[in-house]
Amino acid sequence: MSRRDALRVPGLRTSITVGLAVALLLAVAGSFYAFTQQRSWVAESMVVVLPSADLDEGTSASYYETLSRGQLVATFAEVAGTQGFAQQAEDALGLSAAERALVSTEVSVVPDTAVILIRSTAGDAQVAQDVSRVTTSLSVAYLGGLTEPYRAVTVPSGSSTAEPTGMSPWLLAAAGLMAGLVAGLAVQQAVYHLAAALRGSRAEPEPLSPKPSAMSPEPVEGRSLTSPDRMSTGEEEDATAAGRRSVAAP
Repeated sequence: MSRRDALRVPGLRTSITVGLAVALLLAVAGSFYAFTQQRSWVAESMVVVLPSADLDEGTSASYYETLSRGQLVATFAEVAGTQGFAQQAEDALGLSAAERALVSTEVSVVPDTAVILIRSTAGDAQVAQDVSRVTTSLSVAYLGGLTEPYRAVTVPSGSSTAEPTGMSPWLLAAAGLMAGLVAGLAVQQAVYHLAAALRGSRAEPEPLSPKPSAMSPEPVEGRSLTSPDRMSTGEEEDATAAGRRSVAAP
């Protein structure tokens, strides 16, 4: 069967049209969402707590032992997170109200280490980097006067750029396209089988009326059905009398 003949199957063309429309609609909606959503950017800075550089090796060993317990570092992180350094950084950077609404900063401790992690999230990559950098500087300056005989040192980061959060727009668009194709195929099959079921219900045959049998002859007017070729009794008597007269005649 050629492609043109296949499209002439009742209901197939309509089902394909509906399926393509659904697939296209979902693909366009997914792409629109993927490329118009508000993306977030994350920038991180790290601060390490160490014993003072002026201590001798024996004294430093005991202080390192204290740091390994984790309680002191957790206290420093809590102090850095509750002093409003993130808000001060936003003020120092002169962020607008719209930019501030998308900014958040979290201070935490990297498990089983003496490292404090400062993570800033914003709607713009540069804003996230600037907030993280200024917040870290303010935290280190404040902790420097409270941590004797310890010191807080900023850890140089190997990457100076913020990282996007969530899925890539292209990946979201591809996922929307795949979902549209699957949904369109499902709708096409459903429409096709529904149309076939409706055609079948409308094409039910009507009951046939009984036809007369071809073996039974139709009655002929003026002739008996039981003996169509046999003469009646009166006709036989007249024929017998006529035969006798013909014999007796000279």
